[in-house]
Parts: sequence; structure tokens; C-alpha cells
Amino acid sequence: MDPVVDSVVPKLQRRIAQIVAQERPPGLAIGIVRDQELVWHNGFGLADIASGRPVDQHTLFLVASISKTFTATAIMQLRDDRKLRLDDPLVRFIPEFSAVPNPFGSIEDVTLLRLLTHRSGLMGESPTAHWSTTRFPTREEVLATIPKLQIAIEPDSAFKYSNLGFALLGEVIARVSGRSFAEYVRSEILTPLGMDSSTFELTPAARELMATGYLPHPYDDVANVAQVPETFGGYAAAAGLRSSVADLAKWISLQFRTKVPKREGNQVLRGESLSAMHRVRWVEADWSIGYALTWWATRMRENIYHHHSGGDHGFLTFAAFSKPHRLGIITLSNGTGHFATGMITFEGLEMLVEAAREAEMPQPSKSVATPAEFKRYLGGYTAVHFGGELRIEFRNGVLVLSIRPTPGVPAPPAAPLIATGEPHIFSVSKGRPAGEQLVFELSDSGEVTGFSMGEMKYLKHRQ
Repeated sequence: MDPVVDSVVPKLQRRIAQIVAQERPPGLAIGIVRDQELVWHNGFGLADIASGRPVDQHTLFLVASISKTFTATAIMQLRDDRKLRLDDPLVRFIPEFSAVPNPFGSIEDVTLLRLLTHRSGLMGESPTAHWSTTRFPTREEVLATIPKLQIAIEPDSAFKYSNLGFALLGEVIARVSGRSFAEYVRSEILTPLGMDSSTFELTPAARELMATGYLPHPYDDVANVAQVPETFGGYAAAAGLRSSVADLAKWISLQFRTKVPKREGNQVLRGESLSAMHRVRWVEADWSIGYALTWWATRMRENIYHHHSGGDHGFLTFAAFSKPHRLGIITLSNGTGHFATGMITFEGLEMLVEAAREAEMPQPSKSVATPAEFKRYLGGYTAVHFGGELRIEFRNGVLVLSIRPTPGVPAPPAAPLIATGEPHIFSVSKGRPAGEQLVFELSDSGEVTGFSMGEMKYLKHRQ
């Protein structure tokens, strides 16, 4: 196993035991992903209380709204295939949607991008009473409700979660691809990734692996069996996927492959498009939560975690990851009325990232004397036109450009200078001037008098 994960697991298991005792989920499956591997997994409690079947990494759970991350990926695939654009209005693909009144402007303001980021203003659900009856509408029934739909708030005015919006995105995928939504996702995402147990249909094989969903009893410790829909029909794109820790680990691992240039094999989306999905488009006023292309991004101290949760008819699920540290946690439960999945996921990630940071901390290095050819460059420099001060220093064996810190204003990290092979010319590697050439200027006697960087000139302080 991974040494970072090894160092955390004993503490994490103790904390999970506390949370399970406190929150009392019927069953819980958890897995830790380190880059491309499921490096640790465990099951707690029961997948089915009546039979005593335990939970493990292959147990299937209804992952509910985590399904939306697959829907968004399918849309991005079609975008990359140039079959649609994110700024396209929904009515381009579903002309019937033109019957929906938009009191705030044109119906074309409801775009695929706004649906993907819950910024379309569309009402949250179709008027089909599916949450109370547990009978979800078919694709045809969802489309039949279009004349009754409403744009509830002005598009782009606020985050407004819409399951209905993702049901309609599923219809876009079906119409553009010429296949059913479930078939498209199975053939273009699940199968290439090797997520062989994940399914939108309760096949006989899936039933054997499926956990029983439970609802808390109001006056008894024994939970009630939830009435779980057999199919989610027209809502499959919003909430219909059933998956396991073992399968979702492959989904999280994909999120770390952002440098792969092409879509092929198990790289179901090219790296650049994955990064686009992770890029935060809007943030709450306090900057604590941001919204990317379906993934949410939560700030916890200096860490940013991408995540999505799911909750539906006896199931609560959570999947989250840290991109910089290539660490992820999946927590799946077959009960509602508790907070175990979110608590374990975020607390576990905090433990793992802290351990990863400690492992990555550079060891104290021996002092390295400045090479003779660099000594003339060291010192402070003032901008000719606006007075800002920069410094050329030799730190940890590298020549760097730094900004003089000012009271109350944090200075950015120093940027290493890379020799170009030309005398007295360096390339700046990081920060605002990244990629610029820094050219030192010398007097006739060979003393450094200043440098230029782009159109800016800096004069060296006299020693």
C-alpha cells in the first residue's frame, strides 16, 4: 500500500468507527484512491440486514446524483466530437422546449452550459410526483410535461439545483448520439473504463450485488426497507446509476489524467476537457464553495476538494478528490438520515492531504554558495517607471526573482530563473512574468546596472 495512506489508515479507521457508532448507517463502503489505484477499501455493517450480507468494495449502491458527473462527461465527449457546443441553447436539440415561457428573456438563454452548472433558472423537478410515489417518469412522460415547465429565476442570476435540467441533458445526449442515454454512457464511458458492474438497469447480476436501501424508523433502531425505483426512466441522467467503490475508484482515477492529449481506451475524455470540467465557473460570495462543470469545489482551509454527492430512496453517497495530491475518497451508504458519508469523506481527505504535504516537504538542504558567475546579479532592483522593487537572490541552489514583501500584503513565491544559453539572459519560470526574458545590463566595466523584462526596466541599487 502507499506510505501516505498507510500512515493515515489506523487513525481514519478509528474515526470511521466513531462516526458509524454516532450516525448508525446500516452499511458503509469506503475506498481511498491514490492516483491510478484503489489503495485501500473497507466495508462496515450490512448490505442487507435480513440476510446478514456484509458490505464490500463490490457492493452496488444507488449513487443517485453522482450520475450527473457521467452525464456531464458525455456532453463533453459530444462537444469534443463537434456535435454540440456548450453555449448552444437547449431548444436547438429539444425544439419542444420553446413552449416554456421565460419571463426573464429569451428561451435560448437556457443553454447546455447553464444546465450543466445549475445556472439555467429552470425549475428543479418535472411535475410528475416521482419523489413521493417513487415511480419516476419515462423519457416520453418527461417530454410531455414541457408545456407545464417554468423558468423559475433569471438564468445566470444564482445557483439553482435542477434534476430536471439533467434529465433534459440526457435527452440531448440521446438525440445527438442516436442511442439511448444509458446505452451511450455504457458504451462510451463505463465499458472503456472497466466499470463493468455499474449499470442503469437492474440486471440479474446487478441484483446479486445490490445493497438494500433503508430509511430510519422514527421510533425504533431498526431501519425500514426503502422502496427503491426499479428504473429511473427519463431521470436516469440525473440520478439513475448504480455503482460500487471498486468501480468508482476508476472514475476518480480518470480525473487525475488531465495531461493525456487524446481520448482513447480508458481515457474516455481528453485531459484538456477533464481540466475544463474541473475549472470553477462560479463561487459563492464567501468563496467557500465553487461550481465547475457539475463537480462542486469546496475550500477547506488551504485545500480545494472537487466532489459530488448523491441521496435517493435509502442511499447516501459521496465521492471527492484532491487534484494537487491525486487523492480521492469514495463513501457509499445504504441508509438515509445520517451524515456519515460526507463526514468520512472530507475528514478522511483532510487527513490524507496533511500526510501527503508532510511527505512532500523538502528536507533541509545544505547551504550552497552562490556561483561566481551569478554573484554580480544579486541585489535589489527598482522599476524605472512605477517604483516597484524586485530582488535577485540565490536560494536553495537556484537563482530566483522575488518581490520585496510589503506590510499586510503576502508576497508571491519566488520564481526560478532559467539560463537560456545566451550571456546574461534568463527565462522567468513562474508567476506574473512567466515566460518573459530577463536581460541583465552591464556597464563598460562589467558591473550589473539593471535588467529589462519585457517593456519594463529596473535599475540596480547601489551597494
